[in-house]
Amino acid sequence: MSAVAEADASTRNGVNRPRVRGMSAETQFLMLMAPGKANKDIVRAAATGPLDWDRVLRLARAEHAVALIYPMLRSVAPDVVPAGVLEQMRQLALVSDFALLQLESRLRASLAVLSRARLRVMLLKGAALAYSVYGDIRMRPMSDVDILVDPSDAEAARREMLNVGWCEIPGSAPDRVYEHHHHAPPLRDAHVRDVQFEIHTALFPKRQPFAFDLADLWSRGRPLDPRVGVAFVPHVVHSLLHACLHFLWSHQAQFGAWRTVRDVDAIARRADLDWDEFVAVARRARGETACYWTLRIAEIAGGVKIPASVLRDLRPRRNGHLLRAVEQHFLSNVVPDGLSCPSAALGRAIWALGVMPRRSGHGDIRPWDMDADFVPSAVSRRADSSRSRRVRRILASPGYVGRLLRGDR
Repeated sequence: MSAVAEADASTRNGVNRPRVRGMSAETQFLMLMAPGKANKDIVRAAATGPLDWDRVLRLARAEHAVALIYPMLRSVAPDVVPAGVLEQMRQLALVSDFALLQLESRLRASLAVLSRARLRVMLLKGAALAYSVYGDIRMRPMSDVDILVDPSDAEAARREMLNVGWCEIPGSAPDRVYEHHHHAPPLRDAHVRDVQFEIHTALFPKRQPFAFDLADLWSRGRPLDPRVGVAFVPHVVHSLLHACLHFLWSHQAQFGAWRTVRDVDAIARRADLDWDEFVAVARRARGETACYWTLRIAEIAGGVKIPASVLRDLRPRRNGHLLRAVEQHFLSNVVPDGLSCPSAALGRAIWALGVMPRRSGHGDIRPWDMDADFVPSAVSRRADSSRSRRVRRILASPGYVGRLLRGDR
């Protein structure tokens, strides 16, 4: 059990249910469902405890998890979940499945067009995992498709997509922002507004700290099932590395947690994942601390089985008490619920304590360097305009840090 998890885990129906400090019961319940059937006994036990089911549903919707937790709850706890909540989940699951099947249809059509144009394509993130790990697009919730192309092919790929029903998004960030970004301005489906398409030329922006060689990505990429389309998917080690870095660095461990935990679990179960190779690749990429925290969060929040030797090899060289405080911070902010950090500046400082960017070879590069490009200045000014709000945040920060250091919930 994690040092952050309660030592006096409660027991219900013979199943240990560790309590994680900083997480609400509803957040922890949702995260435990990310690995699916592997946690069915503990999910059943947790479902019988005191839960705010409306809150569970709200969090599940925010994490795009409803379509996958609904069949699990219907199977393991149909007599516990309120009938009204189950019915709402059933309806939302139907909508989600239909949307993903539509997305798959658009993906196949798009890949066919790109293939006819003789453009080399690799699926990334959710789309890649849907076929290379899950085997069914409905098993990997997503609202967009990410593809990787050679930089010299980016304009041609975008032109082809604009000709087959993808269109530009009005009011998005100006094109100049994307000149140093890792993907072109996103496109949306002309008929389904919530579906987007991103054409990447790299995995991270130009100003980024990782030695993640695209030549290695392409050389070890594997052909996609031809029934889906002509494209590649990353090698399983690269898929896990990208998932870890994307969550902990690009999203600063504050967005997409449920899907990340689910992805880590699914990849970790693959027989062809060589953990020793993963550790070596993470180190070469200067991503070992980011990988450590992603895997650690998956282990604590979702019960994902990560080899102890992997976590030991990737663990930041910090005082154990400090690492436990950083750990609780990440767990407290993994979804917009629970004991959230009162200040963005404080959150960034704690993030840096855990990731150790300078010791990791990142220099002065930080994931928030480009935030201003994607947040209109007027919005930023409005967000910072309230003096009383700033004062409240400053006053709350010492109490938050104190709770982390003491290990309070």
